[in-house]
Amino acid sequence: MRDKFIVFVFITFLFSFSLFFLFKEDKDISKYERRKLVTSSSLKKDVFGNLDDYYSDQFPFRDEFISLNSVINRYLLRDIESNNVYVLDDYVIEKNYPMNMKSVDNFVNKINYINEEFLSNSKVYLSIIPDKSYFLDDDKYLKLDFDSLINSVRNRVDVSYIDIKDLLDLDDYYRTDIHIKQDSYFKVIEELDKYLNFNYKEIDYKRVNYSNFYGASSSKVPSFFKPDDLVYLTNKITDDVQVKHLEFGLKDVYDKEKLYGVDSYDVFLSGPSSFIEIINGESENSRELIVFRDSFGSSLVPILIPFYSKITVVDLRYISLEIVKDYIDFDGNDVLFLYSTLIINNSSTLKV
Repeated sequence: MRDKFIVFVFITFLFSFSLFFLFKEDKDISKYERRKLVTSSSLKKDVFGNLDDYYSDQFPFRDEFISLNSVINRYLLRDIESNNVYVLDDYVIEKNYPMNMKSVDNFVNKINYINEEFLSNSKVYLSIIPDKSYFLDDDKYLKLDFDSLINSVRNRVDVSYIDIKDLLDLDDYYRTDIHIKQDSYFKVIEELDKYLNFNYKEIDYKRVNYSNFYGASSSKVPSFFKPDDLVYLTNKITDDVQVKHLEFGLKDVYDKEKLYGVDSYDVFLSGPSSFIEIINGESENSRELIVFRDSFGSSLVPILIPFYSKITVVDLRYISLEIVKDYIDFDGNDVLFLYSTLIINNSSTLKV
């Protein structure tokens, strides 16, 4: 009877899952994993090519099983770097280790090349944003030697360096995402102003809050981790300026539809975009700024808009400088290289 009962339970389990799978509606995206899922529409295009991915993506309680695996690894097996992330005071911190000196050298060479080829008549600055692992205990966690990395860069690039790492604390970052909260950038902006002299002044903003932000690291921890609050800052200037994307055409500074897509952080400047021009027709000056950036710059650039008549934003992960160099007016304008340590430790992604 015991054996029959076990067989009965097993068959019932399989049959129930099959029925549930058969009648449940497909999910288009996974907010937990921050990606689009394979749906039945993909099967119509290529049944055999997409069938395995479809069954995997639409498996009942997929998110719950992924979360359970994380719980087992982190809390039962006591793996402090489960899924290649650490957890410190409810902050999910991506492991960024070891330091890739070849990548650091490559980054330095690329900055110096751009500076020598195009920026001889510009005011050029570099600032490095530390990733969250900067705030981990050196004795307990594997992390970069940030001082060594930053000094290796700042001492070898032929541009002025703006040090901002000591302005930031862990609570300036989202708990479940790698990025910095937009309103934490004001102290960074004040430091940038000491060098670029764009006459920073406090501006009134309306805070718009989205309270269901699951960041890039959320799928690597149990699902009971609470989502972040994502706040973006608007006023008449950000509402009125034109933002012209090479890929998307004209967009708003804050692409509100992105809040409900795969990655809510894409609300800032519409997410990954290779080349952007922002025209501020209400500017009190004629100054222009060129920003070479990674995704961290998406939320910083909007609060620089009031201080320039034009900002050109280039993301060399998605486009070669050779393609866009003829569309950029380098002569006499401010230039800011703004990169995170995540990119410097993986600089092969920059198309220079």
